[in-house]
Amino acid sequence: MSHSGNSYIERVSTAKSDGEAFFENYCLITNTKFHRVGFDEKNNNVEAFWRLSGLLRNLPDYVTNTVKGKTYVVAVKGTENFKQKEFELLPKMVEAFSSKEAPLIYAFCFKEKQAPIWVKPNEIIELYNKSQDQKWHDGVIYRNLNIRNRHERLQLAVLDSKKALRTVLFCDDFTR
Repeated sequence: MSHSGNSYIERVSTAKSDGEAFFENYCLITNTKFHRVGFDEKNNNVEAFWRLSGLLRNLPDYVTNTVKGKTYVVAVKGTENFKQKEFELLPKMVEAFSSKEAPLIYAFCFKEKQAPIWVKPNEIIELYNKSQDQKWHDGVIYRNLNIRNRHERLQLAVLDSKKALRTVLFCDDFTR
């Protein structure tokens, strides 16, 4: 699903980003209401987009309302790569777009997964700080957050103190 190695023109040549298509499909399957916000470079391109402020260019993608009555502001990512410019904006993103009743959350959407991997902004900061700078051919600096490996780590759970420990898969499901 990740097309992060492709040029900008190649990435926007499809009808919808893979990550956003995956996310919308997930919302439909889970009966989560979603509302598109932000910019859509594929269907409603803004001319001279790069002239806009970084905060405006990085608007979250969706507002969701789960069947359990929770509201989230969601930034969808189709890759584990996180740009340095985006990382530097993260505190402003949280301040501008997150509230106690509707927190900002990142949905990392990969085609081999059945559901998005939900990552809170403070976890993005932690993962980013553990990663190393890399650079694309156009000079943009980014870091691979290694989301898939973080998400699939195994943990031990004690459900009954009289029974043996059992292994469980770690999951951050925002629909709880």
